Amino acid sequence: MFYFTLAMYPRMMVTLDEELKPLKVNVRVGEAIDTVAVAGIPKQITGFTNHQSPVLINYGEKAELGTEEYLPYTPVLENFVVL
Repeated sequence: MFYFTLAMYPRMMVTLDEELKPLKVNVRVGEAIDTVAVAGIPKQITGFTNHQSPVLINYGEKAELGTEEYLPYTPVLENFVVL
């Protein structure tokens, strides 16, 4: 039973600036959907709620940035994200 507690790790999104200081950014968290063969700029989530980072992400959910003011250095928006 104690091995399960070591394996638990919360899914979260913490945004950082280039100097690795916490940065408050609007984040949308919602149910992940499949975007295969969708033209234009497809959304990867549906039924989203707006939050400010840091934010916890549940199972089956994804997070995306609420504005295009910042660009992430990584395509995966989980854990620590440098903007």
